[in-house]
Amino acid sequence: MKLYMQDDILVKVDRASMANSLEVRVPFLDHTFVEYVAGLPSQYKLNGLTTKYLLKKSLKNILPKRIIQRKKKGFGIPLSKWFKGDLKDALLSYLSKERITQAGIFEYSFIRKLLQEHFSHQRDHRKQLWTLFVFEMWREHYLK
Repeated sequence: MKLYMQDDILVKVDRASMANSLEVRVPFLDHTFVEYVAGLPSQYKLNGLTTKYLLKKSLKNILPKRIIQRKKKGFGIPLSKWFKGDLKDALLSYLSKERITQAGIFEYSFIRKLLQEHFSHQRDHRKQLWTLFVFEMWREHYLK
């Protein structure tokens, strides 16, 4: 938990908050609180499939039901928005027919289809496009 929180999650939260001039606090990571909760019986932490059971139960009269019952969300980045905005020119440059054909690793027709479907809102290919984009930047930097 320590390394994952410290080296991954907290780094992302810190970068995102600092980029928006926010100071984020993490009260649930207070060592006294963590030690106390770690010593609680399991039924207070997990009840059936309900995680964070004690926290949700203690806040049920304070927070709206929709907040208490909402599903877990990951920490995502707005790739689709970036690809259609600030990163569009860079994406199209790195995934251009000339670069892809010259490298000879991927079929340009497939990449062209991904780009067309993504930009016409037919399909969301942000993950595939991000992977290709980062790979092409890496390839250009290290293999040229």
